[in-house]
Amino acid sequence: MKILTVCGMGSGSSLILKMNVDSILNDLDITADVEVCDLGSAKGTQADLIISTTGLKNQLEDIPTEKIFITNVINKEELKDALTNYLNK
Repeated sequence: MKILTVCGMGSGSSLILKMNVDSILNDLDITADVEVCDLGSAKGTQADLIISTTGLKNQLEDIPTEKIFITNVINKEELKDALTNYLNK
């Protein structure tokens, strides 16, 4: 599974999301390729899942990939709940 964590510049909130996704997946014993990406690159990158903030929802909605949007990148529980729901589909 390939997961992109996306923010406007690819070095701020997306990096925090990546670290949290890696930690959550490790706790769940799930292996995935998690990459940090900026908004422009996300549109041309193949992935199974995109994780970003609600602030970028409109800019990412045209990408035909499953997406999770988080309101608070520091809230690991919000991310864990959303990621677990996605994985249980």
